[in-house]
Amino acid sequence: MKAPAQLLGKLGYGALFCLAMPALLARWTRGLDRSATAFWPQPLPAWSGVLMTLAAAMLMGVSMWALWTRGDGLPMNAYPTTRFVGTSTYALFSHPIYVAFVLLVAGCAVMANSPAGLWVTTPVSALSVAALVFGYEGPKLRERFGPPDAVPWFGLPGGGSTRVSLARRFAAAVSALAPWAVIYSLLSAVPAPDDAAPLRMVWEVLLPQPEWAVWLYTSAYLAAGAPLLIRVGPELRRFIVSAWLATGLGFLWMLTLPGQVASTSGAYSSAGAWLLRTNRMLDADWLASPSFHVLWTAFAAFALTQTMPRLRALWWAWTLGVGVSCVLTGSHAVVDVLCGLALAGLCWHHERVWAACVRIGERLGNSWSSVRVGPVRIINHAIWSGAAACTGTLLVLYLAGPEVLLPSAGVILAGLLCAGAWGYVLEGGSRLSRPFGYYGFLLGSLLALGGLALAGVAHADALAAALAGAAPIAQAIGRLRCIVQGCCHGRPAHAAHAFTVTHPMSRVTALGNLAGVPIHPTQMYSIAGNLVAGAVLLRLWAVGADWTLIAGLYLVLSSIARFVEEQYRGEPQTARWFGLPIYQWLAIGHALFGVAVSMAHGGSVKSAHWISLSAMLLALAVGLTAAFLMSVDFPESTRRFSRLTVGGA
Repeated sequence: MKAPAQLLGKLGYGALFCLAMPALLARWTRGLDRSATAFWPQPLPAWSGVLMTLAAAMLMGVSMWALWTRGDGLPMNAYPTTRFVGTSTYALFSHPIYVAFVLLVAGCAVMANSPAGLWVTTPVSALSVAALVFGYEGPKLRERFGPPDAVPWFGLPGGGSTRVSLARRFAAAVSALAPWAVIYSLLSAVPAPDDAAPLRMVWEVLLPQPEWAVWLYTSAYLAAGAPLLIRVGPELRRFIVSAWLATGLGFLWMLTLPGQVASTSGAYSSAGAWLLRTNRMLDADWLASPSFHVLWTAFAAFALTQTMPRLRALWWAWTLGVGVSCVLTGSHAVVDVLCGLALAGLCWHHERVWAACVRIGERLGNSWSSVRVGPVRIINHAIWSGAAACTGTLLVLYLAGPEVLLPSAGVILAGLLCAGAWGYVLEGGSRLSRPFGYYGFLLGSLLALGGLALAGVAHADALAAALAGAAPIAQAIGRLRCIVQGCCHGRPAHAAHAFTVTHPMSRVTALGNLAGVPIHPTQMYSIAGNLVAGAVLLRLWAVGADWTLIAGLYLVLSSIARFVEEQYRGEPQTARWFGLPIYQWLAIGHALFGVAVSMAHGGSVKSAHWISLSAMLLALAVGLTAAFLMSVDFPESTRRFSRLTVGGA
């Protein structure tokens, strides 16, 4: 009986990913294309979509064949291979089937001339497969086979100090810069956002535009060769990771805070004019801030300073010169250059920045304290629970306007009460008297919104979109409360990327028995994911997207982030189903629900920009209520829901 059952399982799993998933993506894309949301046009010719589709099919087919013949298994993470495969296409990419899948989605979108397919379905598909790798498949591969013996050509070099070949350095340069080049080329072919703010100051127009600046400006492209001069693995790895971070953060910046610098040119010779025109062939006025010319030159200076430290002054003089030339050629404003330098420093020193954030989180995780007022105990994380609810409410009213003043309070209160009930049922019992659950808040809010819609309350749609836009910001603040309380904590991790909690009142020590053990700062992972999602959703509000798209994408993006986060959480009370934490299953379900919501035809929303005394008073009241529910308890009482800490503490 076992063999037929396993065969049926494999057939069902294969049908899910080979038939049901593509059909869902096609249906989703079609629904978004028919919505009232105005997406950018799809700028690529149909023949390029055909080439992408054929390349993706070939890559996927060869990769599946390699798993079948060399791994003795099928391309199914639920039914893994018995041998690790590091040859064939797996010598190029760690996960070539997923690379092919994203390329296939993009190719089909281009062939169908689908704006939503290119600008929504493709990036969401890429994020989803990344979540599957980081949140499930990658850790499982390491558990079964250990660290791989060889690094794929287009992967991250190992951390050893061994010298790397020129071919590997060339592959690293492609890995680092190709994602930026592809995204920049696509964005340069679409219209500038209508609300892109002018960035050039008045006095900058009066600056001279000498021809030598054009040649110095063009020298920035030499930065692409910097990886070829990096000879050791750790520095090459640092360059690639920093480049990926800069690409992600830089384009997120451009898309959510668009600025514009109208290009100008001076009286140049024919050679100088031709060179400037060539530079601007793929340029777009709104892709100015932060300046990637300056960023890549600064990256080259950082890298070359490590390789040839005696020429440090030369590398940084070059970077400064490129920055000046960006302004003197009329290609960038001064603010673009400064932002490019700031982003370069942040991304190149990302390990030190993250380590500083983790140390702050560690201090916060050991900061639990309280004030007693008779039988009442006010825990110090009240500041975070109150600030999260207050900020979220104020942002909801700012977006949706005075019409949702009272309904918003009702929906948020319903969410808080349902969050408490959910946490008690799912994670409570005798040890956790008053836990709160995110999915409970989500369920309570959805039920309250549904009730408002059925009752015919006006502007319920705008309220739903406003809650979706505000939720990531509120949750990011609320995660600071989680760090102090010790809830949502991580499992043991490498000390270099973790923090240690020893405070006896934290759930890390009192419930997780992880006192003094380095653990994943999962609350900080959540903060990062929520801030990115919040930036995207608030941008959709700014451009007047459909409320269903905003609400649906909130569910999709938050679920993708939560799926990854759950892989690294270590709370002992979390139930598991079929090898996955229950919250990963809930994340999958809510992502599918978000897809369904976004396909519904809703009206567009525009921010009301409403702030008033009544809005601030309501936000304050909601904040105080949340602080009372989540940070004030009665530790000596034995009544249900009286305590926030573990056991009798």
